[in-house]
Amino acid sequence: MTFDTSLFSRTAKQTRMILLALLILVSACSSNSNSAAQTPPAPDSVTIDSSSPKIIPFFTTENDPNQLAFLQSMIAKYQSQHPDVEVDVTIAWSAERGRRLLSALASGSDLGIFEVEPTLMPRWVEAGYLLPLDDVVSNIGPDDFMEGSLYQQNGQVYAVPYAVSVYGLWVRKDLLEQAGLPIPRTYDEVLNAARVLTRDGMYGIALPAGQNIATVNYFSVFLWQNGGDYFSCDGKVVFGQPQALEAVKRWAELAQYAPPGYSTWSYREQIDAFLNQRVAMSMYGGRLGVQLEETHPELSDKVTVIFPPFGAEKVTLGVWNRFAIATATKNKQEAKDFLQWLISDDQLLGYDLTVPGQMIPLLKSIRQKALTSPDPFTSKHPDWIQSFYDWYDYANHPAMNMGSVVNGQFQRSDVVPPWAWEVFGIPGIVDTMLQNVANGNDPEQAWQAAVTEMERTVQAWKSMRPEWKSAGCK
Repeated sequence: MTFDTSLFSRTAKQTRMILLALLILVSACSSNSNSAAQTPPAPDSVTIDSSSPKIIPFFTTENDPNQLAFLQSMIAKYQSQHPDVEVDVTIAWSAERGRRLLSALASGSDLGIFEVEPTLMPRWVEAGYLLPLDDVVSNIGPDDFMEGSLYQQNGQVYAVPYAVSVYGLWVRKDLLEQAGLPIPRTYDEVLNAARVLTRDGMYGIALPAGQNIATVNYFSVFLWQNGGDYFSCDGKVVFGQPQALEAVKRWAELAQYAPPGYSTWSYREQIDAFLNQRVAMSMYGGRLGVQLEETHPELSDKVTVIFPPFGAEKVTLGVWNRFAIATATKNKQEAKDFLQWLISDDQLLGYDLTVPGQMIPLLKSIRQKALTSPDPFTSKHPDWIQSFYDWYDYANHPAMNMGSVVNGQFQRSDVVPPWAWEVFGIPGIVDTMLQNVANGNDPEQAWQAAVTEMERTVQAWKSMRPEWKSAGCK
């Protein structure tokens, strides 16, 4: 087994990583904000590997120590049962995942199994980068997967889930009590709490406004809860409606109480701000609670997680974590066999329990087992874990669920916006708008500019694919 926790391994992988870095550099130097609009075609498939052991590359950004230790033990177990197979793990940061994967896929590098970048999935299928996985789903049992958890396009499955992360608003209930404030249940109460608690080096809330997907994801909760959306499920841009402007204004109003420098923040900075007691409130999934218990256990009884109250409609962010297999991988069947084994039965249960509450299983057969696990964290904070499970029905994602809010009401749509990368890519239209607002530009003018650019971008995409038709509304 090769288990590489560094990007600078001293094996043959070093050569591959250097070549990959050069590819990334070339890609970055020749790109602009939406450069990936021209996805390189998939290279010819690699010939079958007749050597032994059969190498299965495994690319992951799940870098929590518990996750890595468990993954290492699972790989060792699998390899003991399949001595002709070797799983070769590469770890990278999620912020760099999309660009690295795109460069590697376009060059024909053997990525094997990897986590899929949501904004790029439609384009990768279109380019022929992803291997259909219908047989993997059939072997596990299609009825065991939670509705909407599989990524399907053109009638085939191209990515299978290992977990979903549902996001809530973490709050310091001790600081609220000291200030004589209730746990916020409405936007006005959140805004007032952020204002009152911004004092003496403490800030009310963390709202990342960097040019990254975290900014898009968190703002999307404001948008949906205030009755707006980016697109209708038949592909029309609806971001120009008044509900979207109201969401921008509410976001800007609350962002006044974020720490200095938030206009460049992503996930990591706002998590650290909460853990280091710089902010009283912060959005995130269950991982924040796990890290709080690990690093500041004295604070865990002073914290709770609530459904984000940014508007009247009940909807929050959900991030479906999925694995895909590269079309050009050498050992296709071996990769499928290992993936099927990893995401089923006790293997998936154990993997998801490495970060309780953050990794919610999407197989019906193991969800209840995970929810009632006797591990110490789950036993100490069952209310946190239960909340994330309860909120799954209200989870939505901007790059995966198009047209989920209609007439101000949420009903999750499984229609994927095929222009997700062009709109939500890094940097994209929405995060650029919010960064401009964070840097002092007028919210309405920034929103109007974003609406114009979004309409232009979607129309350009459609004009290049006149045959495209949406799967439509249910």
